[in-house]
Amino acid sequence: MTDDSQTFRAAMAQLGSAVCVLSTDGEAGRYGITASAVTGVSDNPPSLIICVNRSSGANAVIKGNGHVCVNVLSCEQEAISAAFSDKEIMPEQRFETGNWYVSGLGNPKLAETAASFDCVIDKTVEYGTHSVFFCQVREINLSENENCLIYHGRAYHKIEAFG
Repeated sequence: MTDDSQTFRAAMAQLGSAVCVLSTDGEAGRYGITASAVTGVSDNPPSLIICVNRSSGANAVIKGNGHVCVNVLSCEQEAISAAFSDKEIMPEQRFETGNWYVSGLGNPKLAETAASFDCVIDKTVEYGTHSVFFCQVREINLSENENCLIYHGRAYHKIEAFG
């Protein structure tokens, strides 16, 4: 088994994934970050896992608030992904990019996404450098605009539905 993190990262760059913005607001504060480590767990109950680096400012805020919205970005929202991954932009200023409203759980929810999942955190597992959040989905919004932004090979790609 290799212990080479650079080789691991290069191989993971070949694993394409949807680009999401994780957003939360509550007693622990308001925060949002771009993430691609999101996947479905089960449809009964509807649930996701999200992985967030423990050194990220978002990690403690998500834990403190106990809920998060997973906003799956559409092809037209690449600039939003860039804003929420830019360490030079203060967390509160990131929300100046895009059209936001408040979800039923109190999370910032992005308009015009490919989909969004409003979730409560059910369980957290610490593993390596990351926290793995098991999230129960409370509300789903699915756009009629069936396209999403994909990150693969360290670059954005636009995937549009076949019609």
